[in-house]
Amino acid sequence: MLQSSLPRRSFALTALFAALSAMGCVASPVDEFAPGDDETDEASSNLTFISDYEAYFDPPATTTFSQSYKLVGAITPPSWSWGKIELLEGRQKFRTEGYNLRTAKGRWQDTFQDSTYPLRTYFGALNQQLVDGFNIQYQNTCAGAVGSTSAAACPDKGPTRPEARFVLLHHGPKTALDQCDKTKAPVLLVHGAMQNANVWLRPSGDDGTGKLYPGMTQATGFVQALEAEGFCTYATTFGNFHGDNFNQAIHIANALSRIRSLTGRPKVNLVAWSKGVVAADLYMSSPATWTDWGPKYFEQLAALQSLGVPNFRKDVRTYVALSGPHLGIDLNFRHPFNPLLIYSTAENAPLGQGPVTWSYMSAVQCVTWGYADSPNDIFPNPYAYSVCENRGGTWLDYWRRIYTSNITGLDTTGKPLAPKSLKTLNTEQGASATGYSFDKYNLAMWGSVDDKGKLVSAYLGQMQVTYDLRPYYPLPNRQDDPISYDWSTLDTDETKWRDWIAIKTNYNPANIFGGAGWIMDDAGHTTCRATAYDPATACRAKHLYYDSLTAESYSLGYAQYKLMDGIGIKAVAEMGGNLIDRLRARGLSTSLDYLYVLHGTSGGTSGQVFEIDGMACPTCDPKGDGVLFDVSIAARDQLTQGWTSTNKANKSKQEGVPYGHLEVGVTPAVWTKMITQFKALP
Repeated sequence: MLQSSLPRRSFALTALFAALSAMGCVASPVDEFAPGDDETDEASSNLTFISDYEAYFDPPATTTFSQSYKLVGAITPPSWSWGKIELLEGRQKFRTEGYNLRTAKGRWQDTFQDSTYPLRTYFGALNQQLVDGFNIQYQNTCAGAVGSTSAAACPDKGPTRPEARFVLLHHGPKTALDQCDKTKAPVLLVHGAMQNANVWLRPSGDDGTGKLYPGMTQATGFVQALEAEGFCTYATTFGNFHGDNFNQAIHIANALSRIRSLTGRPKVNLVAWSKGVVAADLYMSSPATWTDWGPKYFEQLAALQSLGVPNFRKDVRTYVALSGPHLGIDLNFRHPFNPLLIYSTAENAPLGQGPVTWSYMSAVQCVTWGYADSPNDIFPNPYAYSVCENRGGTWLDYWRRIYTSNITGLDTTGKPLAPKSLKTLNTEQGASATGYSFDKYNLAMWGSVDDKGKLVSAYLGQMQVTYDLRPYYPLPNRQDDPISYDWSTLDTDETKWRDWIAIKTNYNPANIFGGAGWIMDDAGHTTCRATAYDPATACRAKHLYYDSLTAESYSLGYAQYKLMDGIGIKAVAEMGGNLIDRLRARGLSTSLDYLYVLHGTSGGTSGQVFEIDGMACPTCDPKGDGVLFDVSIAARDQLTQGWTSTNKANKSKQEGVPYGHLEVGVTPAVWTKMITQFKALP
């Protein structure tokens, strides 16, 4: 669900402190009390939120919607890659997918590349194949080509931002040549967030000559392991890897139909990993039959979406739910470091491709010092691009806000409140109007209302799986731990968010040896971490400098500022249609032949542990797979609601494996378990 882990570079803070000390001095306050925040639920706005539900759905591909699909065409990649990639067009009713600069499909020329992270070298050609697949529909020269960086930017509807009705169906190398056993049930592989089908084929990349990404050893993937056992093997790639789960459930149904047509087999083995599990759950629980939708705006929108998902067609033989968030996820709400990293990272860097859970943050939090915060600098800082570019690098603009949503809450009917445009909010805080783009700043999970009054989110699927897991695992108070519990090498908030902000908040250009401010946090450091959950519990700081635009008050020589704010997890879950509440209230179809819940039980390899809040000490059981909690991934009981005890015993199994979330789909030992299960059914 979360972005991959890559090592961070260190910063020479001592030299940068010295450089900053000459930048300015403490400013005098303009008045005794600054006006409060302008985020009010009662504010009037020139933006009128669209209340017409039909505005949120793409028009039909033909004259009417239907429960069918069309094969648009196919491409044949190089021999070292997939055997064939088909483009399928769904004829169902799809909610319009949102995109931004971080969720658009990356062409070869868009794939991040520098000396430390040579991603283009090893993944660029694989990425280009995806764009080429979607370009079967668009036939646009903007798609570019491997080896060229001259292609123009693509339009909003095009190969890098395919419309919701399109999905790629990949054929394994042997499968495309009919070198597989069609007497066996074939296999469909469904990827998760920030993934695509290539993770099943070339998890370590390939430069076209067989060389892998530095430090990686697994050359082939689950596709090759399945084909070695004779299984005809296929995989999907969705247009937006954070996309709408109802849309993706429709695509799974269409892909299953296509595979049945290709192989002649009545049923398919289905493997879904991480976020892909949610779409699979939806399909096999027939949401069009649900009648418990609430009256609020987004639940009614979700009810309309559910009607587009085909009822379960009894076409799945074994369903492997591989470390999926059946009970939702609140990871991004727990850790302020995750949004901070995304704000500060280049748009095409995988590290920054997740959603944030703040509406805004103070520029003091940007991971940048001085002017080294742009790709154009002599010594560019790779952790100061994106919305932090040229912001927060100098002391005087530390307290300006950077907005990534203009939504301040929901009204009584559940419609978003957006008093000002996203552009206005940022340009009022000093952002360049000419350098502004909606796609650059629209990073919040719940999106923003655009200038036409329409909600646009690039993270609809993440919003739908939002769920508060604090009742199971409260936010920990690290200060209560015994002194022998050293979290410094594990807790990303303590070492990378709070420590970083504490240094910058305390910085005083008039006297680098004296403190200028502090974070107004509790002793256990939970107040700021709870801000994304409960925005009323604000995270604030004091500082000698006074900024009249954002200071809440000024007293005894110190101004008070909010460091960040959001709309809270309850509002986000409501905007996602409270989907997890619907899912947890029902199980999968009893017509499913077999359910295999397979999940990780360890934090994963070094540097890959994201979800640590379930741990009582740095070496304790992580209570999950390093990204998702066990209450969410080990969900056999939830998924078999409505099954008889006999069916549950005979038709389902749950098993943990000693691997982390980012490893379970690319580890041969786990592949063996799934293949063994496929062979076990008659």
